[in-house]
Amino acid sequence: MLGVTLHTSQTPQTHPLLCFVSLYMLVAVRPLGANPVQIACPKCHRTVLSKVDHSAGLLTYLLCGGLFFCGFVLGCCLIPFCVDRVKDAKHSCPSCKTILGVYKRL
Repeated sequence: MLGVTLHTSQTPQTHPLLCFVSLYMLVAVRPLGANPVQIACPKCHRTVLSKVDHSAGLLTYLLCGGLFFCGFVLGCCLIPFCVDRVKDAKHSCPSCKTILGVYKRL
């Protein structure tokens, strides 16, 4: 014997709350917002800047209904459908078009 000793107490610790293991790779979980974020795509295994598409969500419809009941009947109640800041944001990979996540306002 050569006298080799193993120190198992010095192995690096992982944080299971910060990442999850997909079928193909380790993917870091981070919150998505309304703006594009740099994220690792679980399908094509690239680090990409996500493509954001805005679509009407619950907040958009609630604001439209609120403006309608306040008397803005002549088309002004449709303004929330033109403003991206009150819509939900769907993040997708620009390379393979995989949906990476959805940021909902409500």
